[in-house]
Amino acid sequence: MERPLHVPEKYVALAVHYSRVYHKSMNNRGSLAEEISRQYADIADFARDASRRMTQFEETKPSPPFYHVALGLVPLKLGSVEFRILRFLASKPYHPFSLRGIAAAATTTRFPVSEEDVSQHIASLRAQLGHFRDYVQTVPYMGYRFKA
Repeated sequence: MERPLHVPEKYVALAVHYSRVYHKSMNNRGSLAEEISRQYADIADFARDASRRMTQFEETKPSPPFYHVALGLVPLKLGSVEFRILRFLASKPYHPFSLRGIAAAATTTRFPVSEEDVSQHIASLRAQLGHFRDYVQTVPYMGYRFKA
């Protein structure tokens, strides 16, 4: 998506001001002054519209969601990928999952996860789990599992 042009409001006001001044000075020329005034007004309208679209674009930027999870009495704030990995691993405690399976379970259309990324997300998840970091165990030559 192409980012719209952002024109500060002071320049819009300046364009409107100059169109009025020019229109007054060219009053005796009639249609030429009116045409130039219309062009300045069109520029001012374009700038206002671009500024409005820019504001709307910035408001609709997706921010990565966070999930608040309580593990025992400890509140955790997990990113969306870490949350999906934890939920997937906890769905079958002590069952080992491959990197491919974890990546497939954690992938969404907005946040794709590759097999190479899984280890980084697991490390991040373990860091956030703190005292409970041993709940996510490494299974050699296989992947990871959740210890209940």
